[in-house]
Amino acid sequence: MRWIKGCLQIVLVLGVVLLTGCLQYDLDIQFDSQTHGQWVQQLRWRGSGISASSTLEPWLHVLTQRTQAVQGKIRVVADNTLEITVPFNNGKEFETRFNQFFSPLEDAPPMTLPGGEPIQAELSIRQGNWLLAIDNHISLRIDLTAVPDLTDTALPLLQAAQLLEGRVTVTTPWGVRSPTQRGASPEKWPLVAGEVNQIEADFWVPSPIGIGALVIVVLVALGYSLKYRFSGKPIP
Repeated sequence: MRWIKGCLQIVLVLGVVLLTGCLQYDLDIQFDSQTHGQWVQQLRWRGSGISASSTLEPWLHVLTQRTQAVQGKIRVVADNTLEITVPFNNGKEFETRFNQFFSPLEDAPPMTLPGGEPIQAELSIRQGNWLLAIDNHISLRIDLTAVPDLTDTALPLLQAAQLLEGRVTVTTPWGVRSPTQRGASPEKWPLVAGEVNQIEADFWVPSPIGIGALVIVVLVALGYSLKYRFSGKPIP
C-alpha cells in the first residue's frame, strides 16, 4: 500500500509539473524612506507560457483580485513572467497590505500555487523613530511545507525540477543586517520547498520628516542669528 501511495504521489506531482510548469518566485521588499516603499513579486514559469496554459486562468483571476484589493498592480512582463507591485506609505501599511494579500479574511482560502499547494505567509514589522532615521526590524514567515521537495523523490526527472524555487530580497538605501544570515548575503534569503522559511532583517531608512524638521530649525536659528548680527543688537 505504501508503494502504491508513493507511486500515486509521484504521478500526481509529475502531472502538476507538466501542466503548470515549475515556478520561480522572487519577492523584493523595497524601502526607500520612512514614507515610501513597495514590495514586488515576480513569478516566472519554466516550461510553460501564461497564455498557452488554460489551467492558469482561474488561479490568475484570484491573484488579480488579491492584488487589486491591496491597491497593487499586476502586469505581464513576458509570456512566462508576471510582476505584482504593491506600494505602501509606512511600515504599518506595508504590514497590513502584505498580510491581507496572503490572508484576506480569517475564513478565506490561503494563497496557493497553480497546482493547488497552499502557501502561508505572515509578516510583522517593528519600527523605532530616531528623528533623522527609522530603525526597522522585519520578521517574515513563509510556510512552504505543503509544497513537496522533489529532491526526495526517486525520479531524477523530478529531482532536477522543483515545483517552486526563489528568494526573498530586502532593498534599502543603507543596507541590511540579518541575525540569522551569518556568513551569507544579509539581504537575500533562498526559499526552500517543504520547509517553514523564517526571515529576520534589520535596517535603517532616512526620515524625510525628521530631516525636514531639522533643516527648518537650523534655518530659523541661522536667520535669527543673522538678523541680530546685522541690526547691531545683542542676541539675548
